[in-house]
Amino acid sequence: MKQYRITVLGGDMRSVKLSDLLAKDGHNVHTFALDNTGNIAQRCSELGESFIISDIIVGPIPFSINNGVYLNAPFHHEKIEISKIAEAAYLSQKNNTKLLIGGNIPSQLKSQMPEWEDLLTRDDLAVLNSVPTAEGALQIAMEELPYTIRGTKALVCGMGRVGSTLARLLRNVGAEVTVAARKSRDFAICEAEGINFCTYNELPKVLENIRLIYNTVPYKIFGSDLLDAVMPDSLIIDLASMPGGIDFDYAAAHHIRAIHALSLPGKVAPVGAALIIQKVVYNILNEKNI
Repeated sequence: MKQYRITVLGGDMRSVKLSDLLAKDGHNVHTFALDNTGNIAQRCSELGESFIISDIIVGPIPFSINNGVYLNAPFHHEKIEISKIAEAAYLSQKNNTKLLIGGNIPSQLKSQMPEWEDLLTRDDLAVLNSVPTAEGALQIAMEELPYTIRGTKALVCGMGRVGSTLARLLRNVGAEVTVAARKSRDFAICEAEGINFCTYNELPKVLENIRLIYNTVPYKIFGSDLLDAVMPDSLIIDLASMPGGIDFDYAAAHHIRAIHALSLPGKVAPVGAALIIQKVVYNILNEKNI
């Protein structure tokens, strides 16, 4: 494999483990905003340096926090504005930084890079990430519910990659699973695999008997009307990206347990998640022939 100069910029434990994996493959790896983590010897002292010395920048998933204002860098001692990163990217072009990789890259940063690749638009990452996400979602339910998953009536909203993987996992551990979906194709898949299904219009009736609810749809599915139909002792786990698919304020005001479980791969399986990102990064480099 060709050796690259790579800077891993910010991020959670996935980024820490990724930097170790890339270094073990022989790449010249530096990091910035991963303070006091991992076994990395080459840490950049300044933001600008991280762009100047590297061919490739690998940012976090998601790239930014606070509505795109700051870099997602929980291990760094101070907040880093995305505008400062865009400035560093612009100034580095004379030094040939070729590619920026990250999840949901802010537009002002994309405009300063000759090439970029958004991880959250890639099918390979979505498919591979669905497994640790589903396992993490199951783990939360096992920790939060006072009864076994086996025999529990569970609802999964959405039959995308995460939803379909989660529905199968729940079924395999003995839950009575219903999937809420829109497309006839999704209904056919459920029928072929022996999973119950319903439309979203049928949810008020379905929710009368559901104790475990998962949402994977990044639109507000559970407003006040549907939340009023939820059983008092039910648990809702929202896996959708910000702002999620649940009216959390209404849920809290009415004592409905609702958890917004974001970035589960990095929390429950950081090494496995880093291996997935590494594989996708290599896929990107091969596709772009860099």
